[in-house]
Amino acid sequence: MNTSTAVALEAPLTTLPFWKRDRLKQNTQGIIWKLLACAGFAGVNAFVRYLTGGAGGIENPLTPGVVALFQNIFGCLIMLPFVLKDGIKSFSTQYPFTHLIRVITAVFGIVSLYTAFSKMPMAQAVALQFTGPIFSIIGAKLYLSEKIGGLRSSGIILGLIGAFIITRPDKAFLGTDINYQNLAMLLPIASAILFAVAKLCSRKLGAAGEKPQLLALYLLLFMIPVSGFYALYDWRTPDTQQLLILVALGGCGCLAHYATAKAYSLAEVVFLTPFGFARIVLTGAIGYVLFSEFPRNEFVWYGISFIVLSVFAMTYGEMHLKKQKNPAPC
Repeated sequence: MNTSTAVALEAPLTTLPFWKRDRLKQNTQGIIWKLLACAGFAGVNAFVRYLTGGAGGIENPLTPGVVALFQNIFGCLIMLPFVLKDGIKSFSTQYPFTHLIRVITAVFGIVSLYTAFSKMPMAQAVALQFTGPIFSIIGAKLYLSEKIGGLRSSGIILGLIGAFIITRPDKAFLGTDINYQNLAMLLPIASAILFAVAKLCSRKLGAAGEKPQLLALYLLLFMIPVSGFYALYDWRTPDTQQLLILVALGGCGCLAHYATAKAYSLAEVVFLTPFGFARIVLTGAIGYVLFSEFPRNEFVWYGISFIVLSVFAMTYGEMHLKKQKNPAPC
């Protein structure tokens, strides 16, 4: 922690300049909403793990597409009253194309992740998802010509090493027999790439003034036809118990999406990224308590350690670059 940050944290809030005081309040609120989103996503992960049969104990598991469809339907029904109270005009947007890209990438990202939950422990899949910042930075370099810098480059290398240690793609692709279990480990990485695009769209829409409840509703509402089309390929009708769980899943998903949109409207993505590791902790704790899941392979923990270090390195590097471009007022 540098000297200016330490002084800002130790000084009474009322003695800070107004621009620092407002930012401190917004960052604190952003952290709270981000942690709430992590709790919501951890609940989603647990419900999906059970419904898709990944944890066992269910006779007729649902497919990832069916789970995603009903999650979006129930989540949309929960979210709709909060948007309708502002009138029909609250549905209008000036950025339909950005919303479309966000929806499409989110749907395929969710289906990829849900398929991974049916194949591997939740904590392992979620850890691989944290390679997302790697692809965000690479995309920014390729398409926006952004500077990467030494710290971010180191973070990318560390993250790729961590993902390699966990997935071991050499075992999946080398040899005469294809190891489909190892191929399934690539699904969270594919999901991370898709969610990285959706997250950048969310940040762009939030910065443009789109309300968090509108972002959440648009995502849930327009994901219904896209996920429904995918679910028809392998349709399985849920029973009464599964429907009740799907309602709870929709509530957790609604909370998670709204809290995420709210967090990004209050604080920058880079600032909030390290707090996202709460999702690994909460998901791992739920997996251990409910499903007796615990990654026992030491290489999984080695890989997770590399990924955690990579995210911190990339986050610090991003903050350093922003400070160079936009020095704080004296």
